Amino acid sequence: SCHLLNTANVTGNEVFTNYRYHNIGVPENPEARALAPASVEFPDLGLFQHPDINDAAAKGKFKVPSLRNVAVTAPYMHNGVFKDLKTAVHFYNQFIVNNHSTRTNPETNKPWRPPEIKDNISHELLRQGQPMDEQRLEAIVAFLKTLTDKRYEPLLQ
Repeated sequence: SCHLLNTANVTGNEVFTNYRYHNIGVPENPEARALAPASVEFPDLGLFQHPDINDAAAKGKFKVPSLRNVAVTAPYMHNGVFKDLKTAVHFYNQFIVNNHSTRTNPETNKPWRPPEIKDNISHELLRQGQPMDEQRLEAIVAFLKTLTDKRYEPLLQ
């Protein structure tokens, strides 16, 4: 529902974003922090850093991106914490299912790092959907690849 502008009637010109802002509990990216200039502040407070926003509920919220061409836009999340699209999808699965396999980041084989901003996480929204086993996870990634514009198809692996 986050990536659909109109959930009641999906059309051929769907943009695959609802243009809203959410905190989905993205872990910090220590690699990006290590490379950032000293002038960059951490943690990244997202929407709350906008000068016209003073509501603490905006901390950690980022705009829901379009899924168009998502398969060729790695790394993933606002801070580039995931290198692989499948990892990003796997990240969402941890909120739907709580078992050992969903508590581990497949890129690191370690538990997911804590959220960069732990307040205001959209838990209710993240718990929607059906649990994904490996086959369903692969199917979602395959579907996301179909959202690639023809001109970018050569970039698909």
